[in-house]
Amino acid sequence: MSAKLRGWAVVSVWALCLLVLGAPALLLFFFIRNPKVIYRPTRLGCWLGFKVGGARFTIQGLEKLHPTQTYIFVANHQSWLDAPALLLYLRRDLAFLVKKELFRFPIFNPGLYWIGCAPIDRSNREAAIESVRLAAEIVRKGRGFIVYAEGTRTPDGRLHPLKKGAFYLALEAGVPIVPVTIDGTYDMMPKGPIRLRPGTAHITVHDPVDVTVYNPETVGELAELTRQIIQSALGNHCQTVRGLLLSDPRQTDG
Repeated sequence: MSAKLRGWAVVSVWALCLLVLGAPALLLFFFIRNPKVIYRPTRLGCWLGFKVGGARFTIQGLEKLHPTQTYIFVANHQSWLDAPALLLYLRRDLAFLVKKELFRFPIFNPGLYWIGCAPIDRSNREAAIESVRLAAEIVRKGRGFIVYAEGTRTPDGRLHPLKKGAFYLALEAGVPIVPVTIDGTYDMMPKGPIRLRPGTAHITVHDPVDVTVYNPETVGELAELTRQIIQSALGNHCQTVRGLLLSDPRQTDG
């Protein structure tokens, strides 16, 4: 199967899962208000897409996380594969700081709101600040967040400077930051035309960073520290491996 055909096959699987599993899940949530009815079919859809595409993941560092502690996970952003991978393999019901444009899609809109995602408009500073405050309220209620602090997918595979929104969010909510390195998804599905090559990517969960020693004046130091930690695990693992067995999330025990 060509990389182009494989890429479109994965996108099609995810779109089909959104329609077949997403709509009933949202309807069920409307009545029972339990986010797990959204997360479980979402994870199933993520796994099916990876299985079709031959995308396999390994993960290490989950043992560093306290099971009842709320965290803000700050990760690098190499590919469209990143969000479903973290949602699947971190094994936590997490929300996202996401571009406001995603809230315009009919099925996405209620689902994103109901699991606690916060829209962010980076072109409007006041709106972005309000989004951070909204997200902080959600975090204080116990919902962790995943934030891709580069702001967009890397165009060249390199780690770019981190925007400060995630770090202001951590300060506002008073919860630790967990740097996460995603290594290998750029080689499988880089930014650009939809193409996917089968392979293995590695997820490294680093030690949580205590944010209580930082303040708004030193938030840049916190961002730089987090960037250095993420960078430390980039390039340490095999990037692209053709012909590997398809992944099974039950085999990734951290």
